Amino acid sequence: MEENFNVLAKDWAKKIPEKNYKIAADMIKRLNIGEGHNVLDVAAGTGILFSILKDKGLSNYVAVDITDKMVEEFLRIYPGTDVRCLDYEKRLMFDCDFDFIIIFNSIPHFNDYDAIFENSYNNLKAGGKFVICHARTRDGLKEHRRKIGYVSDKEEPIPTDETLIKLCEKHGFGEILIDDENYFYFCCRKTD
Repeated sequence: MEENFNVLAKDWAKKIPEKNYKIAADMIKRLNIGEGHNVLDVAAGTGILFSILKDKGLSNYVAVDITDKMVEEFLRIYPGTDVRCLDYEKRLMFDCDFDFIIIFNSIPHFNDYDAIFENSYNNLKAGGKFVICHARTRDGLKEHRRKIGYVSDKEEPIPTDETLIKLCEKHGFGEILIDDENYFYFCCRKTD
């Protein structure tokens, strides 16, 4: 997977549909992310969320991506941004706690959901929100993959409601919201 994204990184930002920026902006508005917040952008790619968040007056923004070429491209587009080449499925601790941890358009590329929920819980402030969002609905993503002939070993590219709820219960999250109408949106809050 990493090798594939390393090859695609150079032209990645040019190929992001305008619709994805609109959905990302809608998600950020829905979460009311703004001045003084700390945000961790997981699997950040070339910076679609940062393109919207950079003028919001955040206290801290950190982006992580597993692909070194995506990190390089992100930094080429937005020099001086705190972008790190890290695997979010490994145990990670950051030097600050975040108000929001967001995985946008990338959840199909993760396999160890326990690890991402554990990392998110451990790196959020009490009351912080963990968000998984995708510009397509679950059915829309499956249909898109069928059309392009993409074959995956996962039956569900976006975890089921049941899976997400169980992960929240296991890892100490509450206030679960799942919306799969216009695009996929999952949000939960660290309860203690």
